[in-house]
Amino acid sequence: MLNTWSGPARSCWGKTNASGDWLPVVQHLEDAAGVMDEVWAVQPRSIRSLLSDSLGGPHAASTFARFLAGIHDVGKISADFAHKARFSRPDGTSTSYLCDQMERQGFVITAPQRPIPHGAMGQMHVQDWLLSRYPDAPRRCARNIASIVGGHHGMNPTDGDIEEMASGLDQEDDLWRITRDEVVDTMATHTGADAFLGDWMRSPIPVQVQVLTEALVIMADWIASSESLFPYDLTTSTPDRVRRATAQLHLPRPWQPLPGPNEATDLFRRSFPSIPHGKPNAMQVTAIEAAEAMTEPGLLVIEAPMGQGKTEAALMCAEVLALKFGQGGVFFGLPTMATSNPMFPRVRQWLDAVPTTDSSSITLAHSKAGLNEDYQQLMPWNAHMDVHDDDAATHREASAIVHEWFLGRKRAILANHVVGTIDQALFAGLKAKHVVLRHLGLASKVVIIDEVHAADVYMREYLKVVLEWLGAYRTPVILMSATLPPAQRHELAQAYSRGRHGGSAQVTLADNDDYPLMTSVVDDAVQTGVSSTTAPRRVAIQHMGDSLDDLVTLIEERTSEGGCVGIIRDTVARAQETFDVLESRLDCEVLLVHSRFLAPQRARREADLVRRLGRSGEDRPRRIVVVGTQVLEQSLDVDFDLLVSDIAPMDLLLQRIGRLHRHDRPRPARLHDAACFITGIADWQDDGPLFSRGVDSVYTENTLLRTSALLSALPDSIATVPQDIPRLVREAYAESFPWPATWTTRGEKADETAHTSHSKAVSRAKTFRVADPYVASSLMKGLTDTSTVDPENSSGRATVRDTEDSIEVIVIQESDGGHRLPSDIGEFSDAELPLFGAPDGALARAIASCTVSLPRSLSNPWDIDKTIQELESPPIDLSSWQSSPWLRGQLVLVLDAEGHSALLGHPIRYDSRRGLIVEPSPGKEALA
Repeated sequence: MLNTWSGPARSCWGKTNASGDWLPVVQHLEDAAGVMDEVWAVQPRSIRSLLSDSLGGPHAASTFARFLAGIHDVGKISADFAHKARFSRPDGTSTSYLCDQMERQGFVITAPQRPIPHGAMGQMHVQDWLLSRYPDAPRRCARNIASIVGGHHGMNPTDGDIEEMASGLDQEDDLWRITRDEVVDTMATHTGADAFLGDWMRSPIPVQVQVLTEALVIMADWIASSESLFPYDLTTSTPDRVRRATAQLHLPRPWQPLPGPNEATDLFRRSFPSIPHGKPNAMQVTAIEAAEAMTEPGLLVIEAPMGQGKTEAALMCAEVLALKFGQGGVFFGLPTMATSNPMFPRVRQWLDAVPTTDSSSITLAHSKAGLNEDYQQLMPWNAHMDVHDDDAATHREASAIVHEWFLGRKRAILANHVVGTIDQALFAGLKAKHVVLRHLGLASKVVIIDEVHAADVYMREYLKVVLEWLGAYRTPVILMSATLPPAQRHELAQAYSRGRHGGSAQVTLADNDDYPLMTSVVDDAVQTGVSSTTAPRRVAIQHMGDSLDDLVTLIEERTSEGGCVGIIRDTVARAQETFDVLESRLDCEVLLVHSRFLAPQRARREADLVRRLGRSGEDRPRRIVVVGTQVLEQSLDVDFDLLVSDIAPMDLLLQRIGRLHRHDRPRPARLHDAACFITGIADWQDDGPLFSRGVDSVYTENTLLRTSALLSALPDSIATVPQDIPRLVREAYAESFPWPATWTTRGEKADETAHTSHSKAVSRAKTFRVADPYVASSLMKGLTDTSTVDPENSSGRATVRDTEDSIEVIVIQESDGGHRLPSDIGEFSDAELPLFGAPDGALARAIASCTVSLPRSLSNPWDIDKTIQELESPPIDLSSWQSSPWLRGQLVLVLDAEGHSALLGHPIRYDSRRGLIVEPSPGKEALA
């Protein structure tokens, strides 16, 4: 500890532990200032440059961060905070001696009537301190700097809070203020901030610099608050404490790929050595050229057909952009957990192939990441090698490891590389505690969002504001889609440009049907069409009735010489009904895939499906029928000889068609020509199709009507893929649609209804959306001055997804004299379960992974509380499971020995072939 501290400053406690040990606040501040050097060192060049450009150079920027880390807890020097030591601990012990020693130094400690949080106290004091030093400086400059102190716990007080709390300081004893001044004065000298404060107070610190600095301060505070790293021991000097802690913590340095080959072919072969004789296609070459052509960080939108290698293109572009602009890693966001899980090993395999200067860190970021086996094997406690061992370090030189510090829920986004759901990016657009950490986590990387068309109106409001902030941070972004409507492309490009250049920036995009298409947005938009090397496929699209008898006949006729058939239904209930009929009547393998299987069973089914029906074709069956739901349209590389699909919005229907004749291979003679049969239409009326029950509850009527009209207008009922994709998507989402004459009234009414729903969704999203970067002037203005629910808890996802909350349950089953896990889930299939005492680690993880989501019919707003209440009162006592971190707070559905149960009067069944079946309650219709 510095020898210059006065007796009063040394007496103020900052931290205490269960043993009654304590740490002076000034020691914690010295620790935080010292560890900030390490936090600064692990930031990539892009972050350091952004701060340096606004703060007066690299030295000034690091000093700014160090100074704020060194004063972040100055508000603890107050009677309100000190009085906390008067309260007895839960075990009955007292730390009132901490107050006694402070009172001996002259402090007056009274019980506060309305306690002022120490963050707010620090913000008020630092602002006053700055204005007293620089009385002619704009007040806004002082507020912007001080708000970083005020928000170091993740949320800032509002202006109203500050005004109300400031009035309560009139009665404060002078010694508190004098000691706080001593701390800020000393830290300004100790960190070197004295030399720069005058410059920082001349013009307001940009809001993006405030956000990133607050995130750095939070990181330094969290590290310095770890008792294992910084023990409550004052016998060691601060420099030695910091050196010992940072060596023990061993944070990985930013990802720095070494300069790679100049030729796209060489880059491809180095990046993906597992692809024999691989070389980039024209789309991938164009994408790499677009990335290399960027003179400044920008947005790249890659639009290309399904199965064309957009993932590989994005990863190669990410390497190019990270090398050019100093990003420290990659964020790869996908629509769902189910699509994120298989992407994790793909990204890690790519990282293993890219030469770098040092090992970097990686995380899988979604609510069930801890149950992913690929991720679990990389955990520090599961690692087979010591990362500090020379051989291990050599082995991992070009790979990414899981670092323990990034396993915290709010820290995962800060790892160098993050694979997860798109939600993890959208959370950066949500007003929530510690949102600044999400900003730092994204701003430091190349951000990739796959299947961007899957974001609905509500989600796009968050996506747009996140793109605005990423533009302000000069963060390279890559968006990918096979079916992106032009209007959405424009609004996303416009959002990034507004953040990059200000709210009045405009982007001009050509209205054409070039495809594949690269859209690059830096100063303005540059669009490059690609000459597709993919041979056009003529897909016959025919409507057929909803009769299952007709479906059986079609399959029998078309697969008489073999064939792999895909049937995609819009609801689980329709898929299950179809499966039941086909399995009983077809003389071939029939497989069912949907989202209502137990998670391990679903993952295994999907992996097996990709293995058998994917690119390699080594185990391709002679004859198989796969019945599924929307899971078949999202990121599964499967190839069908014949496709039957329920009607769906045009972009999603084309995604499904992308699974038809996907790869170049021989086909059975009767399936040589690609054909897609459209179902889900019960009847045709004068004003358009009458959709089958359940179909129109999934998608809006206007999108289904538009798809039906466009399909009916196809010349000779033929769509040429991929050439027709951009035109069909553009026309399907055009602002004005040319309805068939007899459909006009119904179609315009459906459009009006959709427009109203659109406006309501936008309004709902804006309720908790952060302010635009060109509107927010400080952390206190629309960013961290309001708290919402934690976005990572069970209901938090609904804040960035405009859907009803889905209830997820663990499924267990009765057995002879006890209870067991279901069959066919892996290592712990049929394992007997302890009901008294928590299961051990491996078994607890297996139990936690045996989850399934209930249908929306059991979790709608008027039934969800009753459903949860029933689940919280299972027929057996599972209270002892609450002591397991894997099982705490989880809801459990208990099946009888035959796999039956009930909820809200609905009979429920589960079997490994059909998944979860929810029957209608007596007298009611079946659930979709």
